[in-house]
Amino acid sequence: MSYPWIVEGTVELCPPVPFARLRELLDQAAPRGGFEVAPHGSDESELTRLVNRARWVLVPEADADAGTDDGRDRPRAVKYLRVNDPGIEAHDVDERIRGLSACMGAAHEFRGRLRYWGDMGGEDGEIVPSREGGAPYWRQIGGRYW
Repeated sequence: MSYPWIVEGTVELCPPVPFARLRELLDQAAPRGGFEVAPHGSDESELTRLVNRARWVLVPEADADAGTDDGRDRPRAVKYLRVNDPGIEAHDVDERIRGLSACMGAAHEFRGRLRYWGDMGGEDGEIVPSREGGAPYWRQIGGRYW
């Protein structure tokens, strides 16, 4: 049985992933909401509010030349994944990261880790995303060890 975790942090997508590759991921229904895309040019306070509300947010490149596609106000490329999700279950975390990884494809990789805290035992650690749709690795760094 899975129980709730608090998951948060920012992971860089290298190189930035074209928005078109992520469209399928954004159309999927997910428990507790899916991924949202931050508007191009959002400042830190706007991003923080969006992440606190939406929980899993894809952040476009900050580069002014990256711009938006076809005037539809969608970013051309996504540079970061930002997460602040209290109460998510482990299998939902794995499913979201596997889906993002699969859409990114082999030419892209994750740089960085997300942090987690267990809601029922003080566990804490890092979630290391994997490439090409693989399951992320949960690495315990503190709290209770089993």
